[in-house]
Amino acid sequence: MKTARLSTLAGLGRVVALMLADMICVCVMWFVAVLGYKWLGGAHYDPVDYLQFWPVGVFFVWINSVVRLYHGHCIYPSVPLNEVEEFRRLFCSAIVTHLVAMAFLGFSRHVDVLSRVVLVISGLGIAIFAQSFRNAVRRILKRLDIAQIPVFIVGSGEIAQLISSVCATDDALGYRIVGSFDSKGRELKGVPRLGGLRDIVAAGREMRVNRVVVCEDVRILEELMIDFTEHFQFIDYFPTNRTFPVSGSRTISARGLGGVELVNQTCMKELGWEKRAMDTFFACVAMVLFSPLFLVIAAAVKLTSKGPVFYRHERLGSDGKSIKVWKFRSMYVDADERLGEILASDPKAKAEWEANFKLKDDPRITPVGRFLRRSSLDELPQLFNVFAGTMAVVGPRPIVGEEVQYYGDKYRLFSRVRPGITGLWQVSGRSDTDYPHRVALDCYYVLNWSPWMDIWVILRTVYAVFSMRGAC
Repeated sequence: MKTARLSTLAGLGRVVALMLADMICVCVMWFVAVLGYKWLGGAHYDPVDYLQFWPVGVFFVWINSVVRLYHGHCIYPSVPLNEVEEFRRLFCSAIVTHLVAMAFLGFSRHVDVLSRVVLVISGLGIAIFAQSFRNAVRRILKRLDIAQIPVFIVGSGEIAQLISSVCATDDALGYRIVGSFDSKGRELKGVPRLGGLRDIVAAGREMRVNRVVVCEDVRILEELMIDFTEHFQFIDYFPTNRTFPVSGSRTISARGLGGVELVNQTCMKELGWEKRAMDTFFACVAMVLFSPLFLVIAAAVKLTSKGPVFYRHERLGSDGKSIKVWKFRSMYVDADERLGEILASDPKAKAEWEANFKLKDDPRITPVGRFLRRSSLDELPQLFNVFAGTMAVVGPRPIVGEEVQYYGDKYRLFSRVRPGITGLWQVSGRSDTDYPHRVALDCYYVLNWSPWMDIWVILRTVYAVFSMRGAC
């Protein structure tokens, strides 16, 4: 049986693949840094001399292993870190590795062999791009259907279906659901049902599956826990409350009683000040870098269609207050009339609009505006909103009043922070992401914000903009 053959080796295969990805990243970044420095005039350094510093790659992998970047334990791989935490640890690991290399050079005879500029450039390159190399390897593993860890899933409700969808499409998780179990005989879409709750352990032994994902009420988990401990090495529990602040929680104990402490970051004023300072800094840098682009886009908008250069649209800000969001005008001045005509004459367009408040083939958009939207350059003027304090650089997506219904009771959580120019949903498929997933991502951001998450989102946004992935 395929499951039996791969069950024990799949996790180890993913660990080896990630180690290779890290080694390849080190080699590529050093190669680029060495050749770049040579091209810029570092002629007295021989590129061949850098080959003797191959232990830097080994040291980087060792550091990553120490900080549990290979699915935790290398022998018994667990669930991977979330993307933001992985980025943070990779960044720190790369910097520490190159600081150690610089310290080694300072106390050795190799002091005149290796350029410090190469070390700095390669270190920053590895820190920024190591996760991209890992993602590429994971994507290859997913497409080739190798090193995917077989798991059982318990439940058939909304969370179970969402986890099943994530396992089927997510490269980083590396799970393959081989069967589901449910006490009421319900089936999980796209997953074979293998029995009831009392059949899980026997099926695990027979198929040599040592991991189970529980998406049921915590009381059911408590009832089955003793049975699970007879066989399963890993028991992953996903609570039925989708707004559970995963990253902002930590396990605690009190005289043998285990629990989880939830950290409510929305009530911590110091974090709000830190967030505001970061937004101002990033907005200032972006303004300086993109000021020539502002002039070019403004001229293109003005010369290709009648109307003003900028457009201000009413959205909901923090605490549900109305704000004016700045954009480069990407539509014709009679856009509302054009929209009314197409919605009245095209039922499919009307259904698409009601579902997403967007049209992929929107007749209101000008030719220049279509490019601005594809590249997201139309949103650059929202930096003015950041300076005014009505928006953040990274945050939940700004919504219109009609969209509040899709957030339901989660809107109270969503509205506690300023909306952002970019955010988790923009780097997770952008307009290809369905509405329930958007809501989940926005709420996850509010509860789990960190400076590292903002840096990660900004870097991912740069990639998403250049690739024009999922934009409309």
